[in-house]
Amino acid sequence: MKRTSFVSITTLSLVLAVGCADDTATDVGQDTGETATSGDGDGDGDGDGMEGMTTDMGDGDGDPATTGDGDGDPSGDGDGDPSGDGDGDPSGDGDGDPSGDGDGDPSGDGDGDTAETTDTDTMGTTATTGNNNCEAPADYVDCDGVPGMLTNNPFEAIGINCPGGDATNSIQAANAVMNSSNNNAWRVAAQFGTADGPNYNGKLWAANTMDWVSPNDDSISPNTSTAILILSTGLVAQANGQGVVTEANGSQDGNGENGNQDGGGLPAPLSANRGSNNGLGGTPFMDCDLVNDCSDSLHQHWNVNGWNNPNDKLWMQMDLTVPAETEGYIFDFAYFSSEFPTYYNTQYNDLFIAWSTSESYTGNITFVNDAPLTITSLENANAFQYKANAPQLAGTGFEGHAGTGWFVARGSATPGEVFQLTFFIADMADSILATGVLLDNFRWECEGCIPSEVNSCGIQPQ
Repeated sequence: MKRTSFVSITTLSLVLAVGCADDTATDVGQDTGETATSGDGDGDGDGDGMEGMTTDMGDGDGDPATTGDGDGDPSGDGDGDPSGDGDGDPSGDGDGDPSGDGDGDPSGDGDGDTAETTDTDTMGTTATTGNNNCEAPADYVDCDGVPGMLTNNPFEAIGINCPGGDATNSIQAANAVMNSSNNNAWRVAAQFGTADGPNYNGKLWAANTMDWVSPNDDSISPNTSTAILILSTGLVAQANGQGVVTEANGSQDGNGENGNQDGGGLPAPLSANRGSNNGLGGTPFMDCDLVNDCSDSLHQHWNVNGWNNPNDKLWMQMDLTVPAETEGYIFDFAYFSSEFPTYYNTQYNDLFIAWSTSESYTGNITFVNDAPLTITSLENANAFQYKANAPQLAGTGFEGHAGTGWFVARGSATPGEVFQLTFFIADMADSILATGVLLDNFRWECEGCIPSEVNSCGIQPQ
């Protein structure tokens, strides 16, 4: 069975994104007891460290006492050191190492492992969390710009291809292409809507500049400062002088045709066919055929239900080279749709797909409860955090409809490989009602996440 990893969304009532690759590692200093002694206390059979000692009292251990313990020291505890604590080292702390810190390793740091390093590389060039050999950047150069002078490049807005950067301080992609004939179908912005929140400039729909902490308590620096990327199946309003995009109240249910490509199925290399079980399907995430969808999540929607008529298609693609000893990546996203609630559980199920061609997993990496990311699957998963007239939707144009909160998605990769990542959004079955996605903050993650029946790697709310 091939090892695979992926990103998914599970119902929010469950614990998300737990049990990843490093979760089951056992600390080398945990429950080891004695590490400094051999079978009889000193390794030579008499416990005194000196052959032929003439002061032995007849018990064969080489100590001057008549203890009868055979360990070579006068304490009578049988461990081969004179401290009397029974652990086999002379420190007197009872842990089996000579450091005196009581943790069972000789480093003297009290943490139960043999390493004396912290989680942060002091050189500031590579992250050491989860894997000391990981060469993912510890910190990222910034290319968002400042409000009023934001970058106008959609890839730079999510932290890709910052000018002047290299593999030690940025993420450089080859063949980065935005496939949208209408440049108003996407927008770089400092803020979307007017809702207050914890992100940049005290707003909700803005860049999250805080470190992300993994389920293993590893901290990853942000790869964003001021800019986010807005994708739409309709048109996105122009930003004001400070980079703020504000849409008219409820306007997205009339924000239709944008002139982007209609019909023609999914863009290559996306495939709605099942890719698990070596292409036979039925075992999602296992034995990927590395061509079709190893999540098997698109098959029912596209091939069985026949919800396969995309309109206003927009997709952005890039080829990414994974740093050495790096097994994953993360990015921030949020989803809004004016199809909700009227067209719940119908063919008018606007679609967002993130697709990976990694050797570790090929297929759709954003799905909920075995279904692709649509208004129906999100509602079934209770993943729409804001509905109707929630104040968090103010100024987005999705008032009266629905939006998720911000999520951090986790994907997997194979160290050193080159894989393609695609973000795809489309109106389904019509070109009338708009759906939008916010993207930002793409980063490498040293540790990968191994899927299982009880852990789908998944997403975490910010």
